[in-house]
Amino acid sequence: MSTRTRGRPRSFDPDQALGRATERFRTYGFAGTSLDELSEATGLARPSLAAAFGDKRALYIAAIERLTARVERQLLRLGEAKLPLRDLVERILIGSIDLYLTGSDGPEGCLIINTAATQAASDPQVREKVAAFLAVEDDRIAELLAAAGSPAPEAQGRLVASMLHSLSVRARGGAPREELVQVANDCIALIAGAGR
Repeated sequence: MSTRTRGRPRSFDPDQALGRATERFRTYGFAGTSLDELSEATGLARPSLAAAFGDKRALYIAAIERLTARVERQLLRLGEAKLPLRDLVERILIGSIDLYLTGSDGPEGCLIINTAATQAASDPQVREKVAAFLAVEDDRIAELLAAAGSPAPEAQGRLVASMLHSLSVRARGGAPREELVQVANDCIALIAGAGR
């Protein structure tokens, strides 16, 4: 007689499960991801998934919040490096390219820019979370640029953030790494000057 486990695995790690769900959403978006697919991705039975995170929408909101917190932590850590302006902008943009080119089904870009922005059109709570992400991104990048000596940290911060969004869309659209690096380098030159 075979024994079948029910519910959560004994080694259930909520953050790990949320990370797997986030990757699924990053690939297929909210509408393109079913509860069965989330169950498979997280290794949790549907009732356990619901008990741990709520419904699919609550899980999606949690994925956006998780990514927002992660991006904020990464930017704060980057500030600890106290890089000069050019190196800082390069680290932000070129580092993002490596992330955007990853994914289970090819380059997938950013969950929030590539899928949540679409969902935000019909879901006020998702729209609020996307706006919160953009505000965190703008504020933290402006702070980094100010500390690195930018003469216009808010304006240049918005430019860097907008470039991140463009790189995400371009990566998802199949642009090769060399093209993405060239686009990033154009932005770096505009902000920090052509020379080192």
